[in-house]
Amino acid sequence: MRPKVLRVVIAILVFVAVFIFCTVYFRKNIVPTVMDSSVAQVRAIATNAVNIAATTVINGGLTYDELFEVKYDSGGKVTMIQANSPRINTIAREIANLAQANLDALGVQEISISVGTFTGLALLTGFGPDVTIKIVPIGAANCDFVSYFQSAGINQTLHKIYIDVYADINIITPIDEPTVQVKAEILVCENVIVGEVPDTYLSINDISDMLNLNP
Repeated sequence: MRPKVLRVVIAILVFVAVFIFCTVYFRKNIVPTVMDSSVAQVRAIATNAVNIAATTVINGGLTYDELFEVKYDSGGKVTMIQANSPRINTIAREIANLAQANLDALGVQEISISVGTFTGLALLTGFGPDVTIKIVPIGAANCDFVSYFQSAGINQTLHKIYIDVYADINIITPIDEPTVQVKAEILVCENVIVGEVPDTYLSINDISDMLNLNP
């Protein structure tokens, strides 16, 4: 093989080796750094968005009697905990719609990462000028009411009602598109039920199950 051809072959091999090394290094060190920063920022702003939606809707306050009616028999035993399903569904829909609107309004977000952080070396993390990366969070919000029962003393049961607002967020960046889920759990109201509560209710967490229960 002629020296000139040999030099060309060596140059190509070196170029390929350097390219492979840079690609592997980029995927192993730079991508996780950018993704971690993107996920952390989006998780924070998305959680705030769904929290604001829930607190805005229930800001006026919801009483237990608005959502549930406890019925007793002549002996003081609980015969039914009747959920006000139209009211519950309306509130859930309002929260989900507002949370979705808040997520849609986020638009393009910017994160700043120092040049030193891109090296993947711990000693250089946070050093050097910042590089701004634009990310676009796209999410879909949902809302559920959750019910919890717990003992509150002799023949007394504490019934707590929470709103679970959660959203799946797809983060669009120049190098990857990770998906994260955020969730906010907010206490709506609680009530101490006096009297024996049937075991069928004590095992319920999801209020959607309660709406279909007919003891």
